[in-house]
Amino acid sequence: MPRMLPGSNTNIRHGGVLFHVQTEDSGKAHPHVITHLYHGGTILASEKSSYAEWVSAPDMAARVRELMDHMHRAMLKRLASGELDEQIEQRLGADVFSASDKSKTAANTQRSASGGSEQTLRPASAGTSASRAAAPAPASPAVTARTSAPAGTGPEQPLDELILDYLVEAARRRKRPAE
Repeated sequence: MPRMLPGSNTNIRHGGVLFHVQTEDSGKAHPHVITHLYHGGTILASEKSSYAEWVSAPDMAARVRELMDHMHRAMLKRLASGELDEQIEQRLGADVFSASDKSKTAANTQRSASGGSEQTLRPASAGTSASRAAAPAPASPAVTARTSAPAGTGPEQPLDELILDYLVEAARRRKRPAE
């Protein structure tokens, strides 16, 4: 198996708001897979699962890929089903979703770094049970951490804006006054 498997990235519109789901393998040195839900560079939710017991397995790469795919799909389903709505509203404000957007079905395109496939996702209907809405889990280690960033932590500014501000400031410092 290579040092680490390529991850998956998905932009998904939910309730009229664009979110990003990212799943990454940390490699054999740190054998865990982590999935983050982002909005504007801010992490809203995370899941982390260790695969330390698979490091010596001959089919480790296949197992890790299956775990990564499962975790990525699970985060997408949690978002699409509305399971994360309250948490999102706490972090981004109660008015983040408009009433008309909540009732719409969100169509979303998934582009995976490993396959480039496209997939349309729709939120589970109110009558769908959580067990039917979730995909069956592979024989994998339990999720070791599921977190949301606590209120008041992390950048208040989207990551791309923060990086741009840093680059502009660094360029200003390098500029020397003309003599």
